[in-house]
Amino acid sequence: MLKALLNIPSRAVSAMRYSLAGLLASFRKEESVKLETVALVVLVAVMCLVHWPLWKKLALIATYLLIPLAEIMNSAIEDICDLVSPGFNERIKDAKDKGSAAVLVAMIVNFLVLAALIKAP
Repeated sequence: MLKALLNIPSRAVSAMRYSLAGLLASFRKEESVKLETVALVVLVAVMCLVHWPLWKKLALIATYLLIPLAEIMNSAIEDICDLVSPGFNERIKDAKDKGSAAVLVAMIVNFLVLAALIKAP
């Protein structure tokens, strides 16, 4: 039990290293992740200039982060699908389309939150 507790920091560092490797791979290989990262930098810069309460700024940035999150998950699904079935397969197409739909849903959520924040007092 004590040994497991003492391993937590080491395991956390390893997990962080794997996560950062995944982010870097996504950024290097996926054009959409690059664009979304640039858009995030622009959004943060704009939020620094907008006279909104901090909670509104954080809400918009947090919901925006759902977009690259969904994009990274979609890319992972596509990578696995391409590895498993390089040729055309209707079920693989459906899986890829569902991953793409997740990105669309994240974009819609972000737009709805933006609209609500603009409208909110």
